[in-house]
Order: sequence, then structure tokens, then C-alpha cells
Amino acid sequence: MTSPVLPETRAGQWRRRLGLPDLTGHGRIVAATSLDTFGVGMFIPLSFLFFLLSTDLTVAQVGWGTSVATLLSIPFAPLAGSAVDRWGPRACLVANNVFAAVGYLCYLLVDSLPALVASMLVVLCAERLYWASWPAFIADLAQGAELDRWYAFTAAGKNASIALGGAVGGSVLATGWSGAPVLIVVLNAGTSVLTALLFMRPARPRPGEEVTRQTAVKPDPDPEKATAPEAGQAGWGTILRDRVLLCLLASQAALAFGWLIPTVILPVYLVEVQDLPAWLPSTTLMLSSLLIVGGQTYVTGRLGAVGRGRVISWAAVLILSAVGLLAAVPAVGGRPAIALVITAVVLFTAGQMTATPAAVALSATAGPQQARGRFLALFNLTWTLSAVTGPALVGALVERHTAVLWAVLAALVTLGGLGYRFTGRLAPELLGSPRAEEPTSPPTKRGTHT
Repeated sequence: MTSPVLPETRAGQWRRRLGLPDLTGHGRIVAATSLDTFGVGMFIPLSFLFFLLSTDLTVAQVGWGTSVATLLSIPFAPLAGSAVDRWGPRACLVANNVFAAVGYLCYLLVDSLPALVASMLVVLCAERLYWASWPAFIADLAQGAELDRWYAFTAAGKNASIALGGAVGGSVLATGWSGAPVLIVVLNAGTSVLTALLFMRPARPRPGEEVTRQTAVKPDPDPEKATAPEAGQAGWGTILRDRVLLCLLASQAALAFGWLIPTVILPVYLVEVQDLPAWLPSTTLMLSSLLIVGGQTYVTGRLGAVGRGRVISWAAVLILSAVGLLAAVPAVGGRPAIALVITAVVLFTAGQMTATPAAVALSATAGPQQARGRFLALFNLTWTLSAVTGPALVGALVERHTAVLWAVLAALVTLGGLGYRFTGRLAPELLGSPRAEEPTSPPTKRGTHT
């Protein structure tokens, strides 16, 4: 006999219309995420400047040290993925915040280039651990369209917290007090410690959820399934031999170059190359953040019934349109050029809001469950590839070969979008089918990480 389906409450209806996840019993997670990103936002205005104010290092030395630390942190990503699969995402989130706090406090002791690289390496390794564990942590809380709503909600919340933290940090620095930089670093480390404490305690289960979990975990009577890789033997080889997963990694690696537009390309392209007002890059970045805060959850909620592969390919079209408008700026000039840039940023942000939750949800669900952390580590290295090589690409082409830069960027975004469509044909059950609006039962935790 099946249980009767209860009618949805008015609050639930509004939550679904706005694209919000069910936050019942998860207030600690929301608080931890907001607190952590607020601390990061406070430090952002100071991130490069701190070492110039507190040490005798030059701008070139700080830049070189940052690049070296970033490269040295890359091999830690696979280790972070293995750690998530072994100890679980919640334990790794606690470790991530502890490592981050230690790294930030080490910033106060930096007095040489090796010390700079070492302290930055601790913070960057903590960041690798975060991006391997956070999506997996959320994937243990939700599934189907609800998973995308969680990622959308946290993306919007993080943008708001970072903006608020940046405003607070900028205001503290604007006082001119000599101890302001040290205070900001200490406060940032403190938010990491508090976040670790919040993550140490598991979320309180919602009424009836614990019973559902206990009844949902049943031994599989199929002995062949019990010996499958997903049952506990999945590892790096399983991922690297799966052509669907490899296609996903290649597609995201190409598409991720589009994310260089607002932070890396526009400041130089608009001010130095096109001689547009200096306020335009920061204004467009603020506009993008406001759109994400105000519209991310609604956009994701409207796309919940569409396969993730199609969603991401549509996003690639929006980003490609933004690239085309930005490439046309030299032919317009003046105030029309400013209007063209703003339109392009709106299109890019729409693509970003469309793609990001779907891509993160896909990265957390595509790989074998027992190797989820490993696949997430590889997936997030695709962003590192564009972050490391993108500035060099922009620096080489943006001034004298601007048309080539936009052509290369358009080609990469196109390849990424087509790659997702191709992968959707290889695995329509993974990328092409609509997501269930609500799971029939809460997902079970993997292994012993309950």
C-alpha cells in the first residue's frame, strides 16, 4: 500500500517558483558557507597588496611567487580527491578550513619569497580540497533538480557574501590605519575556524528523514552489482578509461576559458586597448554579481526539467554571443560601445547562471559514487587550466592581435558547447534526460561517512 501524496504547502510552491532548495534542517550549512565567503571577500581587496605593504618584496616577486605556488598546488588536487573518497566530504571541509586558517596566519610571518610561496601553497592546497569536497558534500544532501537548486542557491549566496565582505574589507583599508591589513587577515582566518566548527557537526535530519535513510539502505541481491566498480572498487583507472567522463573533462576545459572574460580580459581590453572609461570594468563586474545574486536561483529553477547537457550547450551560445558583441566594440566606439559592453556582460552572466549549477551538479553525479571526489578533483582542474594559461594567452594577444584573441575564445567556447552536446549523445541518460523534480527518497550517504 502506497503512502498518500500530501499537497504542497504555499511556502513550498513559492520555494519552487523562486528556484530555492529546501533548507529545512540545513541552517548550519548556509551559515558556514556565508561566513566562509564573507571572510574571503574581506581579503580580496588585500590579496595582492598585503605582501607589498607588509614585506620588502616587489610587485614582480609577489606575482612570480603567486604563479609558482599555484603551479605547485596542482598536484595536490588528485590527493584531495582521494581524501574525499576515503574520509568523506564533511571531514575534508573541516580540514580545508583548518588548513586555510593556518595558511592565512602564516601570511603574517612572511618576510621572504620562499616564505611567501610556502604560505600561499598552504592556502591554495586548502582551496583544492574545498573544490573536491564541497560539491560532493551537497550531492550527499540532494539529488535531481533539487541538487541544481542547492548549487544555484549557494552560488548566489556566495556572490552576496563576497560582495559584502569586499565592501567591509575595503572600508577598513580606507581608514588608513596601519594595522588594518593585519586585522583583515586575522578576521579571515577566524571565519575559517568558525566555519570548520560549523561543519564538524552533521546537519540535523528533517522529520522522518532518518527512518527513510534506514529503510533505504538495503543489500543488493545481485552479486554482479556487488562486485562492480561503483560498489567500492572504483578508482583513477575507472575514471580515466571512461570516454564519457573524459569527454566531460575536455568539454569543460574548453568552455572554462569563457570565464576569463569579466576578470582577466575586460579590464585590459576596455581601458588599455579600447580607451573606454576606467570605471566600466568594475561596473560591469558589479552588474554581473547583482544579476547572479538576484536571478541565479530563479533561472536554475526554470531549467530544472531540461537535461544538463542541453542547458550547458545553451549557455555556450549565450557566452558566444557575448564574445561576438565584445569583438564588435572597435567598430562602434563612444557611448554605443559602452552600451554594447553592458549588453555583452548581461549575455555572459546569463550564460554563467545557466551553466554553472548544471555543470557542478553534473561533475558531482557523473563519476562512480565511490570515486566522486577523484572525478571532482579532475573536473576542477579544468578551471585551473584556464586560470593558469588564460592570462598568458590574453597578454600575448589582447593589444596587437585582438581579433585573434576573440576568435580563439569563440572557438574554445564553441568546442565546449558542442562537446557537451556530443557527450549527451554518448550518455543520454546522464546529460540528456530531464531531472526528477524531487527525489522519491533522500539519498543515502556513501560508505561509512554518514
